[in-house]
Amino acid sequence: MALPLRGPVLMSTDESVASVRDLYEAYGRLIGHRYVVHDERPRTAPGRFANISLLEACATRFQGGSTRFDMSSNQHGLDLVILSFALSGQTLCYRQRDAECSAPAGAAILHTTDTPLHARANSNGEVMAVALPRAKLGALVTDPDHLTLRVLPAESAALVLFAAYARNFLALGGVPDPRLAGLIGDQLCDLAALALGVNGRGREKAQDGRALDDARYARAMAYIARHLADPALGDRDVSRHLGLSPSSVRQLFARKQTTVARSIREARVEKAAAMLADPGRSHRKIVTVAFECGFHSLSAFYEAFHDRYDRQPGAFRPAVPSRSPD
Repeated sequence: MALPLRGPVLMSTDESVASVRDLYEAYGRLIGHRYVVHDERPRTAPGRFANISLLEACATRFQGGSTRFDMSSNQHGLDLVILSFALSGQTLCYRQRDAECSAPAGAAILHTTDTPLHARANSNGEVMAVALPRAKLGALVTDPDHLTLRVLPAESAALVLFAAYARNFLALGGVPDPRLAGLIGDQLCDLAALALGVNGRGREKAQDGRALDDARYARAMAYIARHLADPALGDRDVSRHLGLSPSSVRQLFARKQTTVARSIREARVEKAAAMLADPGRSHRKIVTVAFECGFHSLSAFYEAFHDRYDRQPGAFRPAVPSRSPD
């Protein structure tokens, strides 16, 4: 049985439900688990979660949740492996079957959905959990029988990239088309396999560099999207964010048949086009949109716009309905 194609779903105790217990109950109905919360108490900050599911990958970001809960096996019959990360510096302690382990900040705990889970943390905070099909991940790792409760160390480069990629996955504004959804699932599974230890098939995928390249490229593009307004954005900024040399970043983008500069320019033009087409922003002048998207001059903006769309920026303005005569 595949994961549903759904998301993003957002829910909060100050908007949709009354308490943390109710929040877990609603979340459990969504993903097919029953929860028992052991530490509910009044909170100054609301609890909330965001969830997105794309057939072969599911991710959840939980803020202000419980520090002690029990989770049932999956009621929908889904056989998944979950990587859970503490994002607020706390230590996670999970028990499943007869095994128990603890993961400090930066590390992850791998657990499964076929057996009840007992979870606790030493403090409240934010947790991210990413679920992948056990069969798909098991086909890539050295020993699929070891896809049981264990800690993945923070020092793993593949795990760091996996976590960054998962954050970008959770930031999607809607459900992507099936091809992109499948690509996201493949890349998350490849990175998880690298963190766990790959077999021959997994090694072939790792050696051709696709999993690491795709994750680094996605992380770079997410960084670019967040900093488009900076007219000085360039190779060195992206390289510092990725922890790579500028030449390595240029090679990364070259393998994607592009350059950092071209990617920044195209992202700026696409953002500008979306802003111009937004009826709620029709009052903004074109020059204002150009500078908000990081273009250093109006002529550079018009040139980039013409190269990308072969149209003038004004053509993207929503049509003003004509008034019928009285």
